[in-house]
Amino acid sequence: MLRNKKFNIVLALLIAIALWAYVLGDVNPESSKTMRNVPITFINQAALEETGLTLLSSTEVSVNISISGQRTAITKTENDDFTVTADLEGLNKGQHTIRLSVSAPDDIKITHMSVEKITVEIDDLAVAEKNIEVVINGQTEEDKEPDITETSLDTVKITGAKTLVDKVDKVKATIEVGDIGEEASAIETELMPVDENGTQISGIRLDHSKVLITAVMLSKKTVELEVPVKGENEGGVERSVSVPEKVVIKGKKDVITDIDKITCNTLDVSDIYESVTIDIEPILPEGVKLGDDSSKISAEISVKAMSEKTFNMSQDNIILTGENDSFEYIIDEVNFTVDVTGKEDIISNMSEEDIEVSADVSGLTAGVHSVDLTVKCSKETYSTEISVEKVRINIEQK
Repeated sequence: MLRNKKFNIVLALLIAIALWAYVLGDVNPESSKTMRNVPITFINQAALEETGLTLLSSTEVSVNISISGQRTAITKTENDDFTVTADLEGLNKGQHTIRLSVSAPDDIKITHMSVEKITVEIDDLAVAEKNIEVVINGQTEEDKEPDITETSLDTVKITGAKTLVDKVDKVKATIEVGDIGEEASAIETELMPVDENGTQISGIRLDHSKVLITAVMLSKKTVELEVPVKGENEGGVERSVSVPEKVVIKGKKDVITDIDKITCNTLDVSDIYESVTIDIEPILPEGVKLGDDSSKISAEISVKAMSEKTFNMSQDNIILTGENDSFEYIIDEVNFTVDVTGKEDIISNMSEEDIEVSADVSGLTAGVHSVDLTVKCSKETYSTEISVEKVRINIEQK
């Protein structure tokens, strides 16, 4: 009895399978399905670009397609079995509404498309040369810094709609800090056009999609910076020069270990007559580079006119040198000025006592003599000028 029951169960199962196979294989009922995000292919773009135009934008780049057909055909269908096209041939600059065309397998029926027409915008075709900027992604150790020693490309040509090309500021190449070792190695990476904020600009073609970047991880340290300066007070102006006290250098650890100071070429500011910032050139030992934080060292030069001051003097201010005790010296009455030029903080605090006007009478005999005047200043000045060059002195025997 039990054996018959098991037999009936097995028999029922076989009959069910046979009926299911019959339904699928012989009857094969109708079924339906929606193919989602089938991409739109824009055709005749090359012909459009021959006229100096190109596609700028489209309201849709993909569509959903509802299909029906026999179950066996439907289950095998994939997005790649469908081709949706938008024909750009003959369009001029501006917006256009165009109908989409779709092709499908012969045994599939298209019952509905989510979009049958799209609006495209046609723009002028533009070409530009853009610089490649290498970006290193990731954190390094505090005393380490990556260095880019070489790139296979410095610039890349971009092509696309003028509206998009005009937005591109540069082409970015990103490498990961973890891929940079202590020995120089080449890293291949993708190129990406970006705007001034670093946002990717899509729809741009590049004549090279990748770049080869050679990089190495170097040690870095902060050292003193010495900048010799000359010509600060030449040409009748006062110049103050401000330069960094420290600079960051990088190189192989054994190369930079004993370096404590970097000197620059002498900075000659004698020809500078207005305030300006100029680059200064460090003298770097072989194998040493400036760190990224010190990649551009500059000096700030402030220029202002020298201060001037005039002192009114007379014969009473003249000091005689080289006098002979056997003679009496009488200086003719004379009025003159001494004009002093120099830094404001010095000139503003000068007084008559800081100026010495002298006449050397050594070796002179009795009689009337015209003697040169000499002027000296006890403080540092740019120039000191006296309005008279000689003075008459009467020498009499005592």
